[in-house]
Amino acid sequence: MIRIVLYVILFAFAAGCVENHRPAATAVADEAAYLNKGDSLVKITFDTLRNSLLRAMGEKGAAGALRFCNAEASSISSTYAAAGVAIGRVSDRNRNPRNALSAEDGLQWEQYRQLLAKHDSLKSVVVYHDNAVHYYKPIFIQPMCLACHGAAGEELSNDLIPVIDSLYPGDKAKGYHTGDLRGMWHIVFSAAGE
Repeated sequence: MIRIVLYVILFAFAAGCVENHRPAATAVADEAAYLNKGDSLVKITFDTLRNSLLRAMGEKGAAGALRFCNAEASSISSTYAAAGVAIGRVSDRNRNPRNALSAEDGLQWEQYRQLLAKHDSLKSVVVYHDNAVHYYKPIFIQPMCLACHGAAGEELSNDLIPVIDSLYPGDKAKGYHTGDLRGMWHIVFSAAGE
């Protein structure tokens, strides 16, 4: 009789262990799926934004590209959003006040800064918060970005500074160098959109 009870207890324990592994495997699969979705959305949004800015710069110069970015960058980002998905960019040195870090963004930003201090690579991450999935991907300054985000009087023409200041009062997004961490893509997948 004692053997039967022990077998039942062992079986129940083993079954319980198996059940505990399923959510972990599901969570890993879900995280990978969100990373893939986020990477895809960032790629198409960035490609569209970059190509649009290059076209505006070619047609109207850097000042025209700044005006285009001021008027259209947010709508380009939202073009690829779907029901329950919000796409944005955030930074501690934002140009547009709507792109300032939230308290939640600040936590991920600080993690990226700590990794940079240790010379570790930065990767896309998924964070679960407030019944939503938050995808973050670092944004690094590329050489073409310096025309509007570089050091004043160097890559950033002094003629552009009044244009930037008129379009973005309180701008904090100048003085970067190639490879600097500029900001983060932040995509929110809300539970309603699932």
